[in-house]
Amino acid sequence: MIRFANAQWLWLLVGLCVFIGFLWLANRRRRLASHAFISVELSERIAYAHSEQKRKWKHILWVIALAFGIVALAGPQVGTRMEEVKREGIDIFIGLDVSASMLCEDIRPSRLESAKHEILQFISGLKGDRIGLVAFAGTAVIHCPLTTDYGAVKLLIKVMSPDLLPEPGTALADAIDAARRSFKQEETKSKVLVLVTDGEDHEEKAVTSAEDAAKEGIHVYTIGLGTSQGAPIPLYDSRGRHSGYKKDKQGEVVLTHLNEVLLRRVAEEGGGHYLRGTQGAGELESIWADISSMEKQEISAKKFTAYEHRFQYFVFPAFLLLVLEFFLSERRGFVWKSWLRKPVKPRKEQERQAA
Repeated sequence: MIRFANAQWLWLLVGLCVFIGFLWLANRRRRLASHAFISVELSERIAYAHSEQKRKWKHILWVIALAFGIVALAGPQVGTRMEEVKREGIDIFIGLDVSASMLCEDIRPSRLESAKHEILQFISGLKGDRIGLVAFAGTAVIHCPLTTDYGAVKLLIKVMSPDLLPEPGTALADAIDAARRSFKQEETKSKVLVLVTDGEDHEEKAVTSAEDAAKEGIHVYTIGLGTSQGAPIPLYDSRGRHSGYKKDKQGEVVLTHLNEVLLRRVAEEGGGHYLRGTQGAGELESIWADISSMEKQEISAKKFTAYEHRFQYFVFPAFLLLVLEFFLSERRGFVWKSWLRKPVKPRKEQERQAA
């Protein structure tokens, strides 16, 4: 596929066509004026060494060189044609809890940063599988739809923070429902949802949503981050400096606990497994070992490469044509200009020297 980075320069080709017309009219007027002054026979006898045909060829070389130069100015670029690539894989949504409780440091450096690190490692091992992101706190949003562009997904993971969804809470049910709506319902093969959270959700709707997801062929896995003893929620000022811990109305420091009971029930009703998050952060690899045996579906994706500049393919021929035109002689019987050849003495001088 060919495109032009500066296509506006191609309008000069129209001007080149006008130039060709003026050149033809100028040559025609010159010939008519010459024939009006002397006859054609006499003109040929006087300018017997001049080749009108070679003069035309010099003009042609000039025009072609200018055309190549204009195309080079337009910046031609070549790229591979977009193709549809077929591959087999599994559709995976990862739901990441971005509520304020995920800032707790009972798992170093924090629950949220540990989860992000584990997800990034998990994505690096994917091949051909589509992955999407659900961010949830007091509500849930699709942070990234299903895609095979792992680089884009990694960038989106790195910017996930509590500022993304400032509404407090841990809406597990909303996260499950958001993923359910994003899966393509006509594709009945393997679909997986992994929820990475501390599970501090006080509603039972999450269990019902997981059960509904399982009926649609979605396997729901949960990874719990935190400790049962609980940890305080750190607060930070506008400059990112630690300014204390979150407190309740009575002034007591709020402790957030890992709700393993709820997460285990969600996983059981969703047809998956529950795993406890650890400092080593290898839970997603364990889940992948479980889901890798699932039936894979055929996934199509558009693939193309970046365009590369090819102006040099037009600049070099234009330069060669100009060099050829410069050295091309207009004299009859000689290809190159007379100053490149050895000087030839006039016939009378040659006869005089011979005598």
